[in-house]
Amino acid sequence: MLLKSFEYIKPNNLAAVLGVLDELKDKKSSVLAGGTDLIPWLRAKAKEAEYLVDLEDAGLNQVAFDKDNARIGAMVTFATLCQHPEVGRRFPAIAEAAGQVGAVQTRTLATIGGNLCAGVPSLDSAPSLLVLDAQFRLQSKGKERMVPAEKFFLGPRRTVLQPGEIMTEIVIPIQAGFRASFQRMGRRKALTLSIVNCAAGVSMGSGSEISKVRIALGAVAPTPIRAYKAEELLQGRKVTPELLAEAAAMAATETSPIGDLRASADYRRKISAVLVRRALENAIEQTRQTEVSTCAAAGGGK
Repeated sequence: MLLKSFEYIKPNNLAAVLGVLDELKDKKSSVLAGGTDLIPWLRAKAKEAEYLVDLEDAGLNQVAFDKDNARIGAMVTFATLCQHPEVGRRFPAIAEAAGQVGAVQTRTLATIGGNLCAGVPSLDSAPSLLVLDAQFRLQSKGKERMVPAEKFFLGPRRTVLQPGEIMTEIVIPIQAGFRASFQRMGRRKALTLSIVNCAAGVSMGSGSEISKVRIALGAVAPTPIRAYKAEELLQGRKVTPELLAEAAAMAATETSPIGDLRASADYRRKISAVLVRRALENAIEQTRQTEVSTCAAAGGGK
């Protein structure tokens, strides 16, 4: 199906982008990131746009690390994220999720900011960012605000973004000893939307107790969610198989999935418990491996 005609605008820097969007905020306009969601929506007439503002030259395609934070530009592609050595080393959950988004061709075009701003409950990029305490930098002409990932989503395809405002950056705090894992289940091993996805992150105390824990799930509620009750159950306790099973089962009770052509609500709840337990086990194993590596490095010169 052919697209309806629209005016294509490609500003050459971020300030110009924000200026154009400010002028168009009362009109039918859309921003073009990777286009993997937007173009099908326009073609199917699920969305209308008289103006299309291309973000390619806005300078939002960098990944940077400093002492305290990682900064991922909204235009960074999933291909970049799953291949970036520093992202893979520090935030394996992000790399794991990025590597499972669509096909290779999709990952080459699709951007993390575009994916998040689509606001789809099943999007694979959200759970890892929720457990990593990420914040999103949102900008409009003359204004800027930071929004925690867990407060960004309002409902299916609904976010806190205002007219004329775009996501420009994802800021992730670097937390020593905190490791996270991503898990998903689809109807096939690849090239399919998630029936359920989740991420879990933990750090361990000196007595092998869980000193910090985060659990997040997608495709099981109107928005990606945190499993706060399961986190509270685990906080400060020593890890046992029984405790992890109890926490995973509790996380499943915090979901409110729907049934559709891909899976029933009951199946999604059951899979939620399975994936949460796997994510917790993987995150805990990562923390233990990190501790072993650190100790080996410290004693390497002896």
